[in-house]
Amino acid sequence: MLGCNMSIIADPHSKEAVLVDPGGDPQDIIEIISTQEFKVKQILITHAHFDHILACNELEKFTGAEVFYNPSDRQLWLSLPLQCMFVGISNPPRIKPPKNTLAHGDALQVRNGRVLHTPGHTQGSICFYFEEDKLICTGDTLFAGSVGRTDLPGGNTEQLMVSLKEVVLVLPDDTRVIPGHGEETSIGKEKRENPFINGEFR
Repeated sequence: MLGCNMSIIADPHSKEAVLVDPGGDPQDIIEIISTQEFKVKQILITHAHFDHILACNELEKFTGAEVFYNPSDRQLWLSLPLQCMFVGISNPPRIKPPKNTLAHGDALQVRNGRVLHTPGHTQGSICFYFEEDKLICTGDTLFAGSVGRTDLPGGNTEQLMVSLKEVVLVLPDDTRVIPGHGEETSIGKEKRENPFINGEFR
């Protein structure tokens, strides 16, 4: 309902893949996985807001892959029923916090990806960087022309700006950015044009 971008990052030869932020429409995702014959190794969560996790149960069951997140978002994950209530979703699924956790620098199981811890939007916000593919999934940390909001529980504006300037925007300019919502962008474009970066990279 909030237009979350779910991404599938896959090796074109082995078909091994990771899912990033399955927030809804599980049958559509399952159809893509089946049609493309992807072998899902991990289900990766950038942060524990409802619109990024609501399809976890169905995808975990279908793929046999386990869900991974940063444990600093555990309390936020446990608040899923409350999150859903505020946006009018009745009877949300019961999704237990994952037992698998990720920290800054951890390796992912596909395409030599790694985890970048980027607190600010939430305390457990993480990005998934695939250096060889010049690609990063930023969740709600960075958008095209904007940044993640910090007025929700766990948000911190100062932390967000540090995460952006010291972790995300130091990546090569030609890095493709797939944000949690909205259109794709690049690191270079956001350094030049994003009004929230305060001109530090211009």
